Amino acid sequence: METAKAVSNQEENVIETNTEVILQYRNYEVNMDDVTKRVKAHYIAKGYQADSIENMQIYVKPEDFTAYYVINDGVVGKVNLF
Repeated sequence: METAKAVSNQEENVIETNTEVILQYRNYEVNMDDVTKRVKAHYIAKGYQADSIENMQIYVKPEDFTAYYVINDGVVGKVNLF
């Protein structure tokens, strides 16, 4: 059984890698980083400041071709996925 110190040491030794998450649905494909950028742009277009984002949840619903979001536990919206 690993101790908390051993687990902590393993986490420190993790090498950062570039990760790209792609959602594929039917004949469509979208990079999730692009969806995040669209959500932020939509938030800013609503009149909010980009630096006011404290937390953000994005809910992807490919069957609706939509990403729904909640920013700062109160601002809600949606953007097209594809």
